[in-house]
Amino acid sequence: MKHTHRIYARLGFLLCAIAVALGAFGTHVLKEMIGDTELNTFDTGVRYQMFHALALILLAMTHRKFDEKKLDLVMGLFFSGILIFSGSLYLLATRNIWGNDSFRILGAITPLGGVCFIAGWLVLFFKGFLPEEEKPEKLESESHSRRHHHRKRSHSSSDAKPDKEV
Repeated sequence: MKHTHRIYARLGFLLCAIAVALGAFGTHVLKEMIGDTELNTFDTGVRYQMFHALALILLAMTHRKFDEKKLDLVMGLFFSGILIFSGSLYLLATRNIWGNDSFRILGAITPLGGVCFIAGWLVLFFKGFLPEEEKPEKLESESHSRRHHHRKRSHSSSDAKPDKEV
């Protein structure tokens, strides 16, 4: 796995852990401090963070099937979307706790995070996969090598003489 993809996979793991922690925090602590509308807003942030953190992990783990530049763009869009969309929802939902209503302006940038998510998914839909003829030769040779090795092992095990019964 390429170094960049490892970073995105690890980032996805961390973002999933944070989403679980924030979800538990919302359920057990925030529900006593904020109203149902704000709690629903907070939960929406957690849900979108989890979905897109899992997408980062999946994309990083299957990176060889995608155009590298497009994949880097998509992973950047998903990460930005998590920061902008989910992050602004967390702040908006809890702004009354901080006693400062200055976070209200964040409502105007929340949709930008949503646009990042949508753009990332559309890039994958239209341009994400590598065309069959452009797959790296290394993958084809690795695949051939694995098939050859598997054939060799299965033949050698069938050539072995069975133990004599006593």
